[in-house]
Amino acid sequence: MATRKELYAKFGETAEAAQLFETELGTLLFVLSALENGWHVTSDPKAARKTLDQIEAHTLGRLLGALKGKIAFDEHLSERFTLALNARNRLNHGFYERHSFKIQTEEGRDVMIADLEDLHDELFQSWQLASGLTSSMAEVVAKLRSGSSME
Repeated sequence: MATRKELYAKFGETAEAAQLFETELGTLLFVLSALENGWHVTSDPKAARKTLDQIEAHTLGRLLGALKGKIAFDEHLSERFTLALNARNRLNHGFYERHSFKIQTEEGRDVMIADLEDLHDELFQSWQLASGLTSSMAEVVAKLRSGSSME
């Protein structure tokens, strides 16, 4: 039976996964902008800062939209990221309200923990996918910067 402390800890862990996913998407968008603007060849700190500030002002939904405008996601990846966006929204916009008085009982907290575990799984998996994309793009930038072949 879950305690309030365990519930709050699971909520925090799930919120962390949501933030890591969002940060990863922002990083990917920044790397793509760097490639588009040739910052791997000639740095432009002012333009880079402006771009980073714009990215940081985006909501998760806007980040996904901006990314879809720059790269093509296959259907599976697009669906996964949309599911993660929905999971993040369910977490941050009304999780406790939806569960109402469940927090008052051990059984209710168990239901809340189960919901958080599902949300965490969705967000964590999407973060891992996004992290793989970012790592791949970082390798591309490093190779371009060093003048190495892309093969």
